[in-house]
Amino acid sequence: MKTTKVFSKNIDSYVKKKNLIINQGGTSSSKTFSILQLLFLIAHESKKPLVISVVSYALPHLKLGAVRDFDNILIDAGINVDKIKNKTDLYYRIGNSIIEFFSADNLAKVHGPRRDILFLNECNHLKYDVYTQLRIRTRICTFLDYNPTNEFWIHEKVIPNEEHDFIKSTYKDNDYLDAGIIEQIESRKNNENWWRVYGLGEVGRLEGAILTNWTFGEFDYTLPYGFGLDFGVKDPDALVRIAIDRKNKRMYWKEEIYQSGNSTGELATLIKSKTENNKLIIAESASPRTIIDLRSQGLNIKPVEKGKIIDDIKMLQDWMIIIDPESYNLQKELNNWTWLDKKGEVPLDDFNHLLDAARYYTRMNIKPMTTKGHRIL
Repeated sequence: MKTTKVFSKNIDSYVKKKNLIINQGGTSSSKTFSILQLLFLIAHESKKPLVISVVSYALPHLKLGAVRDFDNILIDAGINVDKIKNKTDLYYRIGNSIIEFFSADNLAKVHGPRRDILFLNECNHLKYDVYTQLRIRTRICTFLDYNPTNEFWIHEKVIPNEEHDFIKSTYKDNDYLDAGIIEQIESRKNNENWWRVYGLGEVGRLEGAILTNWTFGEFDYTLPYGFGLDFGVKDPDALVRIAIDRKNKRMYWKEEIYQSGNSTGELATLIKSKTENNKLIIAESASPRTIIDLRSQGLNIKPVEKGKIIDDIKMLQDWMIIIDPESYNLQKELNNWTWLDKKGEVPLDDFNHLLDAARYYTRMNIKPMTTKGHRIL
């Protein structure tokens, strides 16, 4: 098993019988992966049966993140995942122990039975009450991890008042990080807030989010809707379902696809599984051949007309955007898409794959004003 410095620090704290282990870190530091590796080893080596809970704020986030990572850890260890995983209730039998995954909106489990070990993944998205309810029902040890986008209850209530081990990590603590990812991280040093949080692992404030006019709500299928599509190579292919309520000046957005590594054929199959009734798809115009290929496979798709990003942004800021609660990656992009140069009206070219897809569809359906005061035709 390949492990990082972050793993070593966590296992040292656990062996010392620390009851609370806090992991604050930047992007790609391996904090989540390392804690999951440790939980696997604890379960595998324990002679006594243990109940270990891995909890996050939303089930889709768990499935796309911690569960996927845990499956990969098991595969690397030569374990047949299908033999030990209960996919319905999302738990694994490892040795004499059980490792379960559930979301904090499952109140029966939050207020339910006790456990031996707890891991709160990205705990900055959880309420303090959830933390306290789960921790008082945890016997041996609680692990926490988070990106320090801003101060929250852990800084205000936990660190000053509760005995703990504190582990701060950055991408430099991950010896197995791909050189390309390191280059991407370090290329954003000029974005002071982003670099402080995700590069250095320091508490910051990602102020200046470009789109703040959004809230959670169910997608309104009674309205006319279509799809926006952004193509990925190393980045993910991103598909967003969008409905527009012109009377009340509201939009409804729902994440449908956020997945990298697709061939054109695989992408076509994936899109067909997420769309219906030959609904219109507006895609980025930089890949005309891909659009032709997708159209040949029966999809109603056409390229977006060219325009300026700043025009789209100003138009979107004029509407209320309702986000489907399970659109995890869409929420993440909205929280992290900031200005690279606000005065120069230059947005950060990151955390924008689903948002770009949404822009394409809205540009073609709402026709934003240009900077010269004319509507795009």
